[in-house]
Amino acid sequence: MDNNNKIFQDVIDFEILRSIINYLLISKRNKNNNNNNNNNNNNNNNNNNNNNTSNQYKINKFYLNRNEILNYILVSKKWYNFISLIISNNIINNKLFEHWLNINYNNNDNNNNKSFIENYNNQNQYDKNNLISKNKNNNKRNKISFNKEFSIIKIKESIINDYFKFNLFLHYITINDFKEIKSKFENNQLVYNRIVVNYDTADEDILFKIHEYVSNENSEIISNLFKILELNHDFQLHETYSPNSEEDDDHDKKCRELYLNSLSITGYDYGTEEDEQTVKIFKIFKSKNIIYDGSDDVGQSQTHVNYSALFDPDNSGQQVESIKVQSNHENEESVEPGHLIKVNQFKNLHSITIPISSFLILSNLSEEMGFISFYGYEEYSGNSKNIKSELNQMINSLITSKSLKNLKIPSVNSSDFPIEYDYYYGKSDNHEIFTNKINETIESFSNSFKPLFSESNTSIERIELDCMGLLNIDTFSNLLNNKSIKYLYLNNSDFIVYSSKPNGNGGTRLHEEPISINQYLFENIFSSSLTSIGHYKINLKESKQLELIFNLILNNIFKLQLYSLIFKIYENELVGEFVKEYKNLIYNISLQQQQQQQQQQQNSNNINLKEIKIKIKDDEYIQELNNINSPYFTTIIKKKAYND
Repeated sequence: MDNNNKIFQDVIDFEILRSIINYLLISKRNKNNNNNNNNNNNNNNNNNNNNNTSNQYKINKFYLNRNEILNYILVSKKWYNFISLIISNNIINNKLFEHWLNINYNNNDNNNNKSFIENYNNQNQYDKNNLISKNKNNNKRNKISFNKEFSIIKIKESIINDYFKFNLFLHYITINDFKEIKSKFENNQLVYNRIVVNYDTADEDILFKIHEYVSNENSEIISNLFKILELNHDFQLHETYSPNSEEDDDHDKKCRELYLNSLSITGYDYGTEEDEQTVKIFKIFKSKNIIYDGSDDVGQSQTHVNYSALFDPDNSGQQVESIKVQSNHENEESVEPGHLIKVNQFKNLHSITIPISSFLILSNLSEEMGFISFYGYEEYSGNSKNIKSELNQMINSLITSKSLKNLKIPSVNSSDFPIEYDYYYGKSDNHEIFTNKINETIESFSNSFKPLFSESNTSIERIELDCMGLLNIDTFSNLLNNKSIKYLYLNNSDFIVYSSKPNGNGGTRLHEEPISINQYLFENIFSSSLTSIGHYKINLKESKQLELIFNLILNNIFKLQLYSLIFKIYENELVGEFVKEYKNLIYNISLQQQQQQQQQQQNSNNINLKEIKIKIKDDEYIQELNNINSPYFTTIIKKKAYND
């Protein structure tokens, strides 16, 4: 009986620890994409192609939570063995060796006379001594040993060797390499079930060379080859490239497409105001994951890209799983609403990032409503024929998509440089009519976004949106109807109402009245048992935000349905004030609980909020935040990514 009790207790301990380790090491985004990835896997029978990411452990999360994992390990030898087994088995079962091991690329120039396959020693593809994680922020390489006496990770070397025997990982291939791979594949001589190429080379023409070569090959053979060959490439387009040349030769080609796992392309200044051709490159380069970066030209004659073809499955293909449009430059490159009306026609698209120009849309709306076009948005007004209709079509396309899980809509405009309403206010003959027109235009903009939050039958689980002070309370008023949104991240959320006020000199001035969207959400949405939202992110830019936010948390602490709050702190100077408010929150919660006990109140004082996540700019403030001792919340501190 005692032995049975011990076995039962071991099973309980193991399951508890597995739940904890799952929580620490599985990416939440992977959980969101699970259903979509399962659908994709049905189309690919390659048993080595590891697309199901729902329960994969991430090495970067291992390093992030290493101290907490070590604390559990130190509890007992039994816990150490359980945790080691849990993590090791996850790596084995999910075939994550290339993600957890340091790949050694064999680049010996003396071997150039050998054939492609012979040039790589399978037994020397990975570092047998270290797990490797490279920090994207500072290029720091983290290491931890495995298969040592006290290592957490213990995997039989024979298991690893067997995996790398049939899976090859490279950082480039030449056109001759590709020809040899294709030849061996055709003749059933290819010993690998999977070849992954993560390009790290200056040869930006390699995809075009491969495309030219396969154009005369059997399309079925090439299509099957790319089920084994996974290409991940990042390059900048040449100014001489024109998709029209591809279309002109298209009728002569047997095979018109290349298939890639991920493709990142940087555009260029096309020499014209409007470029609707460049993104047609994705008609020949079919990728699951697409990143398109606008041109680096920031001059007055900057080219604006028409992204309609990119967001059209007839051009980019139904294999697309994620699309990210970005601009690492200062050219305010944006996607227009009319470019996005076919998003709902994608069958496998689960994540998109679409930067919009909120002020450009607002300016066009204003002009369309018989008002004015704001200064600064007259030089380029976009291609909209009916901006209100196109904005509504964009939102409808997003919410009617059956596959979309993650939606990010940043604004290329800066809240530090708003539309200069004061300039027009001073020129207006009737200030009251002027302010009413501004508010009407903003309300029209806001109303278009309302279905994004109120629609009940949508697949979107994560929304990150830059409100730019343009979304009013009514936009979120039916948010409780939505049962799909679990993660909500709002930036510049305070809504601005404009009015005319006396200036004290016998005249008037333009008055801006901020309305707190956070207050509405905390008191009406996050405190309701009907909400589906478990995670909310707040961007802290000014000290005046801190007191309001922490008061909202305190006043609703026993009603909040949120699991986590994420604070992104922009300025280092705010960290000290944040620590002060956080400690006050903990103290005041304790006082409230004591008062309830003294008054013998029967009201539930359970706290659903479990995590406070803090993102900061510099490592030097991490220790100050670590000194916060909270009995109510787990405090997680992370350094902000460069582009976060």
